[in-house]
Amino acid sequence: MVNYRKIDSFFNGEKPLVSHDNVAVSGRVKVLRFIKLVLPSAAALLIGCILIWPSLKENAVIPTLDVTLPKKGELEKLHMEQTVFSVTDENNEISTLTADTIDETEAGSQVMKLVNPKGEIPAQDNKMVYADAKIGYYDQIKSTFKAVDNVKAVYDQDTTVLTQEALYDFKKSFGEGHEKVYAYGSWGKLWADGFQYDKNQNLLTLLGRSKIVSGDRTLWADKEVRYYQNENRVEAEGNVKLLENPNTLYADKMIAYLKEGSTQEIEKAESFGNVRIDTPDGTAVGDYGLYLPQKDDMELHGHVRIMQDGNIITGERAITNLKTSVSRVLKGEKTDQRVSGVIRGKTIKGHNHEK
Repeated sequence: MVNYRKIDSFFNGEKPLVSHDNVAVSGRVKVLRFIKLVLPSAAALLIGCILIWPSLKENAVIPTLDVTLPKKGELEKLHMEQTVFSVTDENNEISTLTADTIDETEAGSQVMKLVNPKGEIPAQDNKMVYADAKIGYYDQIKSTFKAVDNVKAVYDQDTTVLTQEALYDFKKSFGEGHEKVYAYGSWGKLWADGFQYDKNQNLLTLLGRSKIVSGDRTLWADKEVRYYQNENRVEAEGNVKLLENPNTLYADKMIAYLKEGSTQEIEKAESFGNVRIDTPDGTAVGDYGLYLPQKDDMELHGHVRIMQDGNIITGERAITNLKTSVSRVLKGEKTDQRVSGVIRGKTIKGHNHEK
């Protein structure tokens, strides 16, 4: 049948009288023409890029970006900020460490670097040691903590210790440092070349040249000074010198026994090797010395010599009163030697068989 509407619209200029099949064919022709025109151009462009790419790769200028790329293994490192952690020692006592930042020094090393570390370490008699430094290193495998740079430790809120390096082993409850040490408290002041602290023995050792000032008493030693806190005993070795104005005692080794509960008062002190006591009125020497502060007496034994105002008296035993500077040379306890004397100023009085 004839579609009169399409014929009328054609003559009215509204639509061309073209069939749908002709329109579809015309569209395909246009697409084919576009492909034939564009495809050779695209192929030529692709071939050109392949030919010139090597030269572009060699001469290309790549802009530099301020981007820090992680190094190999860096993403595996541990990093923490404002951290608090605890360490348990062999006695099941807990130490607490804090730091501004904690970073693993190497991936998987388990050695942590702490910035501004602070620690609370239990000491004897339920007392605590509070320590801080600028830098610290905690080894998780060895269970050790090393503090460096402006290390400060406060013991029982009374004694403050300053140094530049200190190491504490939580497994052994043992600490040490080999840098100069300065400490002060109500008991006095001390200086040393280093230190060791054994918590199990409650033993503090000052290493190298040491000096301790307590009241009007000053102690020097060139080798070491050991303080056994449980036994109230101090041992000093190496050119020991004890100054208690106006008298000075010298010896190779000295052991001082402190009064119970005191860090200053000496109950008695023993001296060994090259013992010498200098007083304002003279000098006495011997192999062994026993100092009794309550009596102000210094006993000397073995090859004793008393030297005063150009006079020399020898014997096996002598007692010098450090307050009055009066010395007595007595008969030896194991010999038949009968030498005795009393020296007072420039006057010498002898008494035979004095015991």
